[in-house]
Amino acid sequence: METSNRGRGKNKRYWTYEEDAVLIRYLHELSCDPKWKCENGFKNGYMNKLEEMINGVLPNCGLRAVPHIESRIKHWSEKYSAFAEMLSTSGFGWDAEKKLLQVDKAVYDEWVKKAKGLFGVPFIHYKTLAEIYAKDKATGDVSESFADAIEGIDQEIDKQPFIVESDEEDDVNSTNSDTYSSTS
Repeated sequence: METSNRGRGKNKRYWTYEEDAVLIRYLHELSCDPKWKCENGFKNGYMNKLEEMINGVLPNCGLRAVPHIESRIKHWSEKYSAFAEMLSTSGFGWDAEKKLLQVDKAVYDEWVKKAKGLFGVPFIHYKTLAEIYAKDKATGDVSESFADAIEGIDQEIDKQPFIVESDEEDDVNSTNSDTYSSTS
């Protein structure tokens, strides 16, 4: 019986720093091009385009759209989402110089299930990934709850001047009355 070397974790691809940098650079380039990016994310065929672009710069890397690029994009997207969610939460900060999270270990430990392995590790691609994914992913800083939305609407209504528009004045001054007389 032959055993397969394929399957989850059995055919793992280890990415180099250069491969990651090229992937993210070209992913960012495609995200700025309306031919490849729309409101809901990337358009069909963008991974094949990335494969072509990457292989143009790194011809012997052997990266394929599926499974390599697809898997790595999923990895970066999940990592960005975890960072964005943490940064929108009280207790988390960002060190732009070191490019890593600023948080107490105790606060971070509460997030271990969502963001395992991110404590104290530089995330050099965060800013670029934010430019790529920020519009596509709801983070806490822009989204609002239903109660917050209602409160915001109430505040907007309170700011509006109260003007009553009425046709009564026109009716009183009108010579052509549509009212009926009971004496007819």
